Amino acid sequence: MIPKLPTPLSRRAAYLREQLKNLKGDDEEVHYRPIEWPLIRRLLELLYPFRRQYALGLSMGVLMVILEMMSPQYMRHLVNYVTDYTGAGTGAATESSAIRHITLVVLAWAATFAAALIVQRFNILVMTRAGETVQFDLRRRMFRHLQRLSMSYYDRTKLGRIISHCTSDISALREINVWGFQQVVANFLIPMLVAAIMLLTTDWRLFLSVVWLGPVLYVINDYYRLKIGLIYQQIREHFTRVSTNLAENITGMRVVTAFDRQVTNLDTFNALQNTNTINNVYAARVNGTFQPVLELIRFIGKLVILTFGAYLIVSGRLTRVGSVVAAFLYWDWFMNPIINFGTFSSQMMMAMAGAERIFALLEREPDVFDLPDARPLPRIDGRVAFDHVTFGYEPARPVLHDVCFEANPGQMIALVGATGSGKSSIVSLIARFYQPQSGRVLVDGHDIRHVTGESLNRQTGLVLQQNYLFSGTVMENIRYGKAGATDADVIAAAKAISSYDAIAELPDAFNTQVGERGGSMSLGQRQLICFTRAFLADPRIFMLDEATSAVDTATELQVQHSLEKLLVGRTTFVVAHRLSTIMKADNILVIDAGRIIERGRHATLVAAGGKYAHLYRQFVMQVE
Repeated sequence: MIPKLPTPLSRRAAYLREQLKNLKGDDEEVHYRPIEWPLIRRLLELLYPFRRQYALGLSMGVLMVILEMMSPQYMRHLVNYVTDYTGAGTGAATESSAIRHITLVVLAWAATFAAALIVQRFNILVMTRAGETVQFDLRRRMFRHLQRLSMSYYDRTKLGRIISHCTSDISALREINVWGFQQVVANFLIPMLVAAIMLLTTDWRLFLSVVWLGPVLYVINDYYRLKIGLIYQQIREHFTRVSTNLAENITGMRVVTAFDRQVTNLDTFNALQNTNTINNVYAARVNGTFQPVLELIRFIGKLVILTFGAYLIVSGRLTRVGSVVAAFLYWDWFMNPIINFGTFSSQMMMAMAGAERIFALLEREPDVFDLPDARPLPRIDGRVAFDHVTFGYEPARPVLHDVCFEANPGQMIALVGATGSGKSSIVSLIARFYQPQSGRVLVDGHDIRHVTGESLNRQTGLVLQQNYLFSGTVMENIRYGKAGATDADVIAAAKAISSYDAIAELPDAFNTQVGERGGSMSLGQRQLICFTRAFLADPRIFMLDEATSAVDTATELQVQHSLEKLLVGRTTFVVAHRLSTIMKADNILVIDAGRIIERGRHATLVAAGGKYAHLYRQFVMQVE
């Protein structure tokens, strides 16, 4: 059942604005304002690289319109000719001549119409190719920009919103990119201008009889444009919220089912859908008022032309009936673009709302980026140092406080502490996912803020607790760590890390499809694939963030054996709750509330009887 809008109209608008205020937890601030020239200029900048294609298509569009608008002239000529012939009452010889004359006019009319059809075909091909090229370029820019953005953006922004930007927002621009110029120039301005000129040259008195409707049309269109612009911006925003909610529920379906949240989630989804439906119904009501008003103005114009034209003919002030017929048709030509532009205007408003959000995203600068003086990081030995580092995901709320330590090449550094103590934050800073608010992170003495991210990432490897696999085969997922690796390289890496046997037991071994997000693999299998992928990349610095938390005991022993091989010549940072993973670490850093409270080897820390010793006793008790 479609929900009802409040009445009267002012209360409907207030209701829609209140809906926006009541939606909490949004990731982006949404500004509602009328469509402005700067936004249109930015859209034109997207089209500028393809200006030659658009110029060609636009020229053909104008030619097509001019050819089509010759029809009233042919009709005017035929009506006047037949009227003159009937009034003259000439003989058979003249009749033969008249038939020949009419035939030639009809053939010329048909040739003009055929030429318009041919031009129309090529116009469609040229404009579609130009518009689709712009769409392709915009998607490419969006995808490239999303890969440049820092992790902080993805921490704050919901998946559904990002997908909505890349799909529905860009799709909303298609009709504008393909047919925008054509609609505005060839199908709107040119027909109106030509129709007005032809109406004026046909009979200036008939032109003056309807010219007063022009200001009326301008006022109505201006009011409609402002009103519908606000509505469509609201529609785009609420549709994004629907998409976001849908994506979250599908992605977390296991949790939804496990906690029996289907009914509750459906109620939330229905509430979002309810607001989305109300917005669309409201837009339909505005359009449903605007279009009939335009049709009424068209009817009034036709009525004025026929009535006044009849008066001029009856009074003897106009002798040619064809002039009235031509004026009637040219008024139709004048009004058709305005009425059709109402539909196009709706598409344009939807596109502008999407464009505003797209440009807002493209203007968002990453928090972490290469500085102007950034240089490639040479091949490193793996020395990592934190020099009085303070960091917070929100600068006012630090999660790391004045952290200082140094890891020598080839050492295994274990990070131990309660959840939320700051272990993963240290790993994220080494990977340069974030920048510290103060202090420095040094790799072989280089402040990583002054090196290129690409050169740093090539020499670091990361395996996360939430291991991620891409759709494709096991072979393709392992090769993701080193694009140029051969099948032999992948197999050699799997043997080196002792994951070969486990992968070989899969139905199609290395050619097994992992499914979306690795859904067809067990947790242990996914983790082994991720380990192999990281090993194939051959990083100088390894970071294992809770890397064995999802692995069963038997697999953990296998991985533990492989880690001893991986550590040779590499600096490794291990974050783990299982102390069995880090007991052989060269240095253990105990983190509490963002500060290093203990550091040393396993035996030394156990003997000290501090925080680490307490954690170790808990671990031993759990094992026993």
